Amino acid sequence: MARPDYGRARWYGAHGNNYSNARRGRSQISRVVIHVTQGSWSSAINWFRDGRAGVSAHYTVRSNDGFIGQSVQENDIAYHAGNWTYNKTSIGIEHEGYVSNPAWFTGAMYRSSARLTAHLCDKYNIPIDRNHIVGHNEVPGASHTDPGRHWDWGRYMSLVRKYAGSRSNTYRQIVDNRSQRFRASRNWRGSHYSSQRRGRDYRFAKPVRSWNADRAMFKIKIPSTGVYKIWAWWPADSGYNGRTRFLVRTSNGWVPRLRSQRRNGGRWVGLGKFHMRAGDGWWVRIDRRSKSSGYIIADAVMVKKA
Repeated sequence: MARPDYGRARWYGAHGNNYSNARRGRSQISRVVIHVTQGSWSSAINWFRDGRAGVSAHYTVRSNDGFIGQSVQENDIAYHAGNWTYNKTSIGIEHEGYVSNPAWFTGAMYRSSARLTAHLCDKYNIPIDRNHIVGHNEVPGASHTDPGRHWDWGRYMSLVRKYAGSRSNTYRQIVDNRSQRFRASRNWRGSHYSSQRRGRDYRFAKPVRSWNADRAMFKIKIPSTGVYKIWAWWPADSGYNGRTRFLVRTSNGWVPRLRSQRRNGGRWVGLGKFHMRAGDGWWVRIDRRSKSSGYIIADAVMVKKA
């Protein structure tokens, strides 16, 4: 018997045939996928415990009172999305009911589920937006229609933001390559080739061996002097750069960090903790200078109060 990861849940372990042991860390979980069971809460829990199922979700929320059962530990991979990339990088939440009947989507269910999702977003640094909190029907290649047209996304996202705000006053900012706070020359071309990208596209450029001022730049705002964590996001490929040089502007000057963009794609990857003064003139930049071959990627960065 495992213990639930979430304090408001009760453990109902799934059969080992229905998920993969993975030991995922914080940087490997980047989405929440919303499902509807098309049946009762108990039938879903019992089906995940049946070795013939071949499916599972991490959590299942009951309709009448919002009670939560956990079937798969968060660091393991549940078989819920119908897309292996999404399975590997997400947590699945089932909701008791039927997509054709909105009566199942009670206030208790919305509140309980939104509180859980806010907790997961805080724990795994998942942005609270509709690119990272998605329906099963929005997963690439999905044949399912849940949560369906009766699921109130406006209400749900508002509750997630409410509970996230009540949990923490932590500052968080994300700068994507399509943002006005991103700068790069025409040498940094755009692409949407990789499904591991964040948002609509990303930038790429060829590396150079000599010092070069042609850098991709992400402008970040620091609300108050203190220590902040910074992450970067990129799509990974075996042909991309193996020694990408990130530079973070801190209170003590530019601090370099080397990361391989051949792995850890489609997730937030930590660059470290840095002391930074309040202001809106701070930058994370990506240098084209590299001793490694392969395209250098500029996709997105995130800053959060440590």
